[in-house]
Amino acid sequence: MSAIRKILLFPFGVLYHGVTSFRNILFDKEILKSTSFDLPIICIGNLAVGGTGKTPHTEYLIRLLRKEYQVATLSRGYGRKTKDFREVLANSSALEVGDEPAQYKRKFPNVIVAVENDRVRGVNLLLHRYPDLEVILLDDAFQHRKIVAGLNIVISDYNRPLKNDYLLPAGNLREHKKNINRADMVIISKCPKNLSLTERNKLTSELNFHTPENVFFTAIRYGAIYSIFTPQQKIETLKDVDVLLVSGIARPKGLQAYVRKRAKSIKIMEYKDHHNFSRKDIQEIKDNFNLLNSKKKIILTTEKDASRFLSIEDMKSLPVYSIEIEVFFLDKQNEFNTQIVNYVKQNKRNS
Repeated sequence: MSAIRKILLFPFGVLYHGVTSFRNILFDKEILKSTSFDLPIICIGNLAVGGTGKTPHTEYLIRLLRKEYQVATLSRGYGRKTKDFREVLANSSALEVGDEPAQYKRKFPNVIVAVENDRVRGVNLLLHRYPDLEVILLDDAFQHRKIVAGLNIVISDYNRPLKNDYLLPAGNLREHKKNINRADMVIISKCPKNLSLTERNKLTSELNFHTPENVFFTAIRYGAIYSIFTPQQKIETLKDVDVLLVSGIARPKGLQAYVRKRAKSIKIMEYKDHHNFSRKDIQEIKDNFNLLNSKKKIILTTEKDASRFLSIEDMKSLPVYSIEIEVFFLDKQNEFNTQIVNYVKQNKRNS
């Protein structure tokens, strides 16, 4: 966004700040009511809109907890065409439940996944259906204060420091950066793998977070490249492959750079976050793919976009592949894991 546009939009950001601050005051003074539940609820959220890496961090928590506990994730299902409560099934489409919930269920079939705009109602319905449920992960709910999460984790993008950002619409912040102190833990995501201790300390200091020892740093790791229609079919290397990279995510530059370094060639088609692909879009993808003059060529996409492509019949005749993405901690992974597991253990029902 240009500097002039930011200046023009700044007054609207001041108005937005007034509205969000007043709302937070009403919750702080319990004029607006929050609902508590007698089981561990972990909220994974952010202060900025889009592209902080919330999804792979949610998957990290699923992997951490699913072997010992019955885990559910609850989202609003951004971008879905339905409005009611939905439990996500193996064959649920992204149009029904949203792309990220569909991704969670596809990758973790034994985990309960649900969507509901009203999170309080969603938790009540989950507990009614699954009375032995042990922990709920609230996906993207830091601003949803009608429900009390026992543990709040905020994700912040290393490439977009909060100190340099502004409130919507002049910037990307959903609420004032000082409200990070409602969180219990902060993860600075998408860090360089060689981020120095000096810079970590500097970034921690700039956050002005109430518990600096609970600031963690993670980086992105790309994994297997597999066919979205036959996942057992994988590609080990892209060095002799021409790639049409199609993405509908908030911040695709990291993935684009990763593929560009490894593929024989790359052509990029970039759509907005949570994009629902139309017939025209699909035809454009097919046309661009056919223009690649190569015997060894693929369409490569993200796992989130794959959730949308899976239900599009015209894509099934094409070599569409997805790339795994995971996060890893630069340090203090054991400390993070221990805090999460201890919180769940200590707040189990009848503990």
